[in-house]
Amino acid sequence: MTANPTVARPCPAARASGGTRMLAALLLAGASGLALADTVVLRNGDRLSGTIKHLSPDKLTLATQWGGEVSIDRAEVASFATDRPVRWSRQWGGEPNRATFGLAEAPGVVTIDEGDGPKQVPMSRVALLRPKPHETEDGVAYKGRVMLSTGWSEGNSDSERIWAEADFAARARDWRYDLGLKLRRESDGGQTTADHWLASGKRDRFVEETRFWYLRGSLERDRFKDLSLRSAVGAGYGWQLLDSERTQLSLRAGADAVSEDRIAAPDEAYPAAGWGVDFKHRLDFASAELFHDQQGYWNLEDTGKMTMRSRSGIRLPVREGLTASLQLNVDWEREPSPGRRSTDSTWLLGLGYQW
Repeated sequence: MTANPTVARPCPAARASGGTRMLAALLLAGASGLALADTVVLRNGDRLSGTIKHLSPDKLTLATQWGGEVSIDRAEVASFATDRPVRWSRQWGGEPNRATFGLAEAPGVVTIDEGDGPKQVPMSRVALLRPKPHETEDGVAYKGRVMLSTGWSEGNSDSERIWAEADFAARARDWRYDLGLKLRRESDGGQTTADHWLASGKRDRFVEETRFWYLRGSLERDRFKDLSLRSAVGAGYGWQLLDSERTQLSLRAGADAVSEDRIAAPDEAYPAAGWGVDFKHRLDFASAELFHDQQGYWNLEDTGKMTMRSRSGIRLPVREGLTASLQLNVDWEREPSPGRRSTDSTWLLGLGYQW
């Protein structure tokens, strides 16, 4: 008689043991994933996890899964830790190094390891963490933006409108420049009703962190304001009143040489007092950005004449660089050419892309 083969069956305890090991492995993997995150300890004892995107002399920006990017006043940070070596700098505009940071028990202290062993240092010695290009000794940060607003109608009346803008900027530790281009064209019933373009640029040279000299220039044409070409070149002094990750505000004042070639009225060339305002502020709501920029000239030979142009509005990020914007553009002349109005204002709702 042939014996039946015996099949080995795991006992319940063995199955439970295997399941426990698998669960433990999963929990360990999850814990390891959670451990791979930066940590910020606040002075009130709260502990936050995420990725430290940037540490500046006044703010710490932490990217979290629960609340997006959170901006924290540096004065509220007791200590912080990173899960890997990161770039940092002892001073604004200095040469960056790499180190891993760890928590320290004493508030206002961090542990730093640059490869020669950990040591504790005051947080005040860490000016920047993951510095931006323009915050380092020789880095340059570039950004650009384009926006298009258009509309048309067909039927009893045919009309179309095109408004386009493009801006490009570069920022280094000691200098920055901005280039801009605006184009507006409108027609109604086959007749052109608006024909305007403006090209401008400015360059700033910082003499201190919050003060700078500037050069600027612009070329402008607006046929319906009797302006064949207006050219302006100027220089002056500026103040960077605010320059945080959330808010930027600068003012400038100087002298400009302005030349105006008119279509019907006499041409003019005159010295002018010039001014400028640049303001941006990022809201907590949907990372929307408020903005206002203004440029102006005051004729020093005929003080009754003044020219100003401004752009104000709000930009809302949509996704992956795409933006939606609502803005008001205003061009104003105190003494326009005969038969022209002093103010041109345009509301624009457009889509754009920024990088």
